Amino acid sequence: PYFAMNDMEPVEIRKDFVEIRKKVNPQDINSNGFWHGATIYGVIDHAFAILVNIEGHAVGQSTNINYYRPRRGETIPAKARFINVSRSLYYVNVEAYDGDKMVASATCTAFRLAEVHK
Repeated sequence: PYFAMNDMEPVEIRKDFVEIRKKVNPQDINSNGFWHGATIYGVIDHAFAILVNIEGHAVGQSTNINYYRPRRGETIPAKARFINVSRSLYYVNVEAYDGDKMVASATCTAFRLAEVHK
C-alpha cells in the first residue's frame, strides 16, 4: 500500500538490482521548495526493501544516508544494488537521482529471516 499510495512505480526489478521512481507531489516538498528529505528517504528505503525481499523475507536493521544537493525535479528515481550478501545479512547501496545528478545515497543493512536459509 505504501508504494502505490505514494505514487511509486517499478522501473526495473531483478534478483540483484531494483530501480523504482516516485512522482513528486506537493506534500513531498519542504518549506524551501525542494524535495523533503523524508520523501527522498522513503524512495530509497522502498527500493532497498524490494531488493532484500525478492528471494525471501528480510527486515531492515539500519540505514546511513547522505544528502548531496537539493532538487526540484518531477520524479525521484532510486537504484538499489547489493554490496554484500552473507548468511544472515544483506548490505545494500541505494542511490537517488534527479536526472544525472545524484541527490542522496544510502548504505542499508537488512537481517535475513530464517526461511531464506531453508
